[in-house]
Amino acid sequence: MPIGKIPKDCRLLLGLQRSIGKVVVTDLAEVFRLGSEKAEENLAFRRHLSAHHTDETTFQIVASDIQQHIDCTSCANCCRYSVVPVSKPEIEIIAARLGVTVETVVHTYTVPDPEAPGSRILLNSNQGCVFLERNLCTIYEARPAACRNFPHVAIGIHTLGSRLSSHARWAPLCPIIYNALEELKHLTGYHRARRS
Repeated sequence: MPIGKIPKDCRLLLGLQRSIGKVVVTDLAEVFRLGSEKAEENLAFRRHLSAHHTDETTFQIVASDIQQHIDCTSCANCCRYSVVPVSKPEIEIIAARLGVTVETVVHTYTVPDPEAPGSRILLNSNQGCVFLERNLCTIYEARPAACRNFPHVAIGIHTLGSRLSSHARWAPLCPIIYNALEELKHLTGYHRARRS
């Protein structure tokens, strides 16, 4: 995204020297505890941002910065808890990666999407995605777009997954999202504004 298209408050963030490493919470149990405890606060914060017409780009910049400090393979919660839709072209790519037929992928690795008749989602078990093995994706190069784009914080991308309402529900599960929400609260003065 050209720098001129980034809102002024976001351009200021780009130039800041951040010491984010000392405040990033990476312990998954702690992220879950804190994210769960702050569920109502995060909902109120999301409403606050919406009421103040806060551009999502600020969140995307903060989250993208935090993402650089997180090793996703030490977590893989997105692979354990996401419902991943797969399109026909994505199924074909997975089949080619596995060296099996499209029909095999459809019947072995996907199930019908209960919310979208005619669509498929990746099969999940109690351990997560059917392709998750020891926190690594066994089809990483062929993973669906929903997986490639998670946690949906690319700067300038505006999709359903990149909305703050979608992010708020991931706060207890994703260290990137939890820390980005907390940093955004700090940057926007949210806690100070609530006390006033």
